[in-house]
Amino acid sequence: MPPVTADTLTLPRIGPAGPADTERPVRAVSTGRRGFEGEGFPVVRAFAGVGAA
Repeated sequence: MPPVTADTLTLPRIGPAGPADTERPVRAVSTGRRGFEGEGFPVVRAFAGVGAA
């Protein structure tokens, strides 16, 4: 249970997102690094080595 609750009738409504708010150009496509976890099962690290900025 959340520690704080809000009365949903008093919260302001927000409008739907417009096309300029949702579409962004692709900056890069990267392939995840493949490796093995400690127990030996294969994993793919989606963002290993990719900078945050």
